[in-house]
Amino acid sequence: MVVKLPILSVERWSGWRRCSRLASPETMKLPAAPRTKKARGAFCNLPLLLLIGAIQFLVIYSPAIDRYMVMITNGKPGFPSLLLDGRRGFKLVEEEFIPEPRVSCDFADLRSDVCELEGAIRIRGSTSEVFVVSPSGAAANVTGLGPGMNATSWKIQPYTRKGEARVMRGITELTVRVVAAGEAPPCTVRHDAPAVVYSNGGYCGNYYHDFNDNIIPLFVTSRHLAGEVQLLVTQKQRWWFHKYREIVDGITNYHAVDLDADAAGEVRCFRRATVGLRSHKDLSIDPRRAPRNLSMVDFKRFLMWRYALPREHAIRTEEEEGGEVGSTPARPRMLIIARRSRRRFVNLPEIVALAEEVGFDVTTSDVMSSSAAKTKAGGGSGSSSSTPAGGATAAAGAGDEGHARMADASKLVNSFDAMVAVHGSGLTNLVFLPMNAVVVQVVPLGRMEELAMDEYGVPPRDMNMRYLQYNITAEESTLSEMYPRAHPVFLDPMPIHQQSWSLVKDIYLGKQDVRLDLRRFRPVLEKAIRLLR
Repeated sequence: MVVKLPILSVERWSGWRRCSRLASPETMKLPAAPRTKKARGAFCNLPLLLLIGAIQFLVIYSPAIDRYMVMITNGKPGFPSLLLDGRRGFKLVEEEFIPEPRVSCDFADLRSDVCELEGAIRIRGSTSEVFVVSPSGAAANVTGLGPGMNATSWKIQPYTRKGEARVMRGITELTVRVVAAGEAPPCTVRHDAPAVVYSNGGYCGNYYHDFNDNIIPLFVTSRHLAGEVQLLVTQKQRWWFHKYREIVDGITNYHAVDLDADAAGEVRCFRRATVGLRSHKDLSIDPRRAPRNLSMVDFKRFLMWRYALPREHAIRTEEEEGGEVGSTPARPRMLIIARRSRRRFVNLPEIVALAEEVGFDVTTSDVMSSSAAKTKAGGGSGSSSSTPAGGATAAAGAGDEGHARMADASKLVNSFDAMVAVHGSGLTNLVFLPMNAVVVQVVPLGRMEELAMDEYGVPPRDMNMRYLQYNITAEESTLSEMYPRAHPVFLDPMPIHQQSWSLVKDIYLGKQDVRLDLRRFRPVLEKAIRLLR
């Protein structure tokens, strides 16, 4: 360690020497001479010199002393605390500067409730409580609560399906309390990074909901913090964090904490915390409401980075690029999602043949299987996996298998220029397509057009992709083989929608397959290939 000594001027050094001579043994033997102010010198006042030296020492070494005292008080690896209990000693562990808190909530949003907390924040997972400490004990500056809510204590469910009572009944409820310093539980763990608290329950395990309810809201809420964020998760699914670990590791530099597994006395302390996740719209982001104007293009590039995807843009055919005369134009690649059950393409080989005739190089796959097979005109589906399209169950995506499938699926989808799929979770794979790619959604019978547009029609456009929608007729639905044409299933689906979503799900999503009319569908494929030129 290099020690920086105070620099003395020549005059000061001379003063020191004069003082030394006056104090030497030889000098002390001489009779005292008459002393004057001038003869004494400016630097012969020993107490003054000691005071100056002490001040210089403190200025130079005070940072090191501060670190040393912290180690003595708190303890460090290999440097145990000299206090048996900091709370019973000098209370250096517990005493902290407690600023006036600020609480900004949004309970008016239709998709999720969110509270931003600043100040001295203490979170106790074992009791599902969040404490906002007020130094004066007075009410904090709390804004954005709903009508009739108590500004000193309120409930919040940190999940992004706020309007769906059926699923929200199973979401852990957190209690936020504004308390005086003496009423807050003592800290056991201090975190430097701000916290984001949310639930990993609900529809977790459905491929669409994994992205829509968790991943994209996490990105919106946390990405601007550049990894310096501590995730606190209720109802944490360990397999889920393993399956999507590339994404999670890109959002946070820290291991996600399972709040439900915290010991009874564990209290985690932060300076800032967000309770709940921000969600703007289905499978998409509103840049006007996102920190730093994050968009779905930013999200797509984030996925490309995390999964090392090579293609940012889809193919542009030779016709527009001005290829050489006589050269074979590049054939854009099309992926057809081949569902294994519910809303399957009944005449898939004929669809493949038509797409290849139009000019595509076609592959069919359920995507989340371990492999995809090239399918020629008149061939089979080429998909051998028993996993539903998109991996719709938690078991299908659990453990190392789910993680490996995600890596394979992202690279597979990124290699295509166009994708065709019946409405369903398999369309979620569009997030891995390159920009400028074409997405074709086939909408089944049952007044599903608006839902289909919200869930999978808007996101491609927000990601700089092209979108085409094909609404089937009654003749193209296998429901025509189960019900007479005069049945309400065909004539007026709206009363069924109003009666029960479960009934809609059972009939229109659970019993229906699709037999495309190739003559009607051909213009859609022709438009798709034109969009790539």
